[in-house]
Amino acid sequence: MSDAPDSRPVHSEPADDPADEWSVPDCPRCGRPVWVMTVTGPGVGTASPCGCPVVPGSLERENGTKSNR
Repeated sequence: MSDAPDSRPVHSEPADDPADEWSVPDCPRCGRPVWVMTVTGPGVGTASPCGCPVVPGSLERENGTKSNR
């Protein structure tokens, strides 16, 4: 076994499956991309950067996964 680092080149390929791509969900009120949701209490939240009030969990799909644009 060698302690030398692996010198083989690393190849990365673009994702072939659109489900593998990362995306942010859309605000359910205004449709703008939501980067952060601040939850301030049960059933109370604010989407950012738009500032719309949203219900926590409303950015998820029915099957429990985050929505994709």
